[in-house]
Amino acid sequence: QGPTFGIKGGAAGGGYAQVVPMEAFNLHLTGDIHSITAANNLLAAAIDTRMFHESKQSDKSLFSRLCPADKAGVRKFAPVMLKRLEKLGITKTNPDDFTDEEKTRFARLDIDPDAVTWNRVLDVCDRSLRGIVIGKGKNENFERSAGFDITVASEIMAVLALTTSLNDMRARLGSMVIGMDKSGRPVTADDLGVGGALCVLMKDAIMPTCMQTVEQTPVFVHAGPFANIAHGNSSIIADQIALKVVGPEGYCITEAGFGADIGMEKFFNIKCRYSGCVPQCAVIVATVRALKMHGGGPPVVAGKPLGHEDTD
Repeated sequence: QGPTFGIKGGAAGGGYAQVVPMEAFNLHLTGDIHSITAANNLLAAAIDTRMFHESKQSDKSLFSRLCPADKAGVRKFAPVMLKRLEKLGITKTNPDDFTDEEKTRFARLDIDPDAVTWNRVLDVCDRSLRGIVIGKGKNENFERSAGFDITVASEIMAVLALTTSLNDMRARLGSMVIGMDKSGRPVTADDLGVGGALCVLMKDAIMPTCMQTVEQTPVFVHAGPFANIAHGNSSIIADQIALKVVGPEGYCITEAGFGADIGMEKFFNIKCRYSGCVPQCAVIVATVRALKMHGGGPPVVAGKPLGHEDTD
């Protein structure tokens, strides 16, 4: 909604290639962006909650909460915890066999508040939230600097665009790095134990939306990671479905946005390598106005009228 309600406007295209209904396309559509917002902010909340509890509890208490005994008094590690044990180089799988030192290593992520790289997100261009201070409530233990990004800048959007299945998405979400611990080692979403929850929130967003152009050509709309901070291409899954639908004699056109110097390069270098799809040709769209801008012409400033050089 940020660009839609800002000076950039929507992204439905123009002419006979415009995607319709335009208002549905530019607004909520099927709620994929809202799913990303929910998943991203769940992870952000888990980060601060973990730091809060680690600052309040002993190693023994943390370990007991992470691995509670059942009614029979038996403790078991969840599968995601076994992944963390492997990362730590601990081969034991019975919680009751752990030494105090091993319990501490497992239970404490020891996240460095100054090295958290995971921001909260919002699908509104609200510049006053780009830099904030959180933890100011009377019951919080400490404050730290944080901020909000626009939702489509979330790494989860990039994950959605590159994933090929639910299992693949689950693995990618769990591997996302949220910051560093106080020893300089990366901390992931699976270290926090929330990778599965993120995948549940994204389970419907993995499915592309079928729309049409003004000429009634089918269009799959799915994902939109920025090319300046991600790879700037629609999803691999949408391309795979489109190729399946058109068959061996048909053709599928996919967009690599943000210009040839960002979106197209990342299309070839990142998306094609992950998907295994090899394009048969590339179409470069270049307007006279764009050639003037990149060829040394006067700069175009948002909100200001174009100069006569760009209108003549």
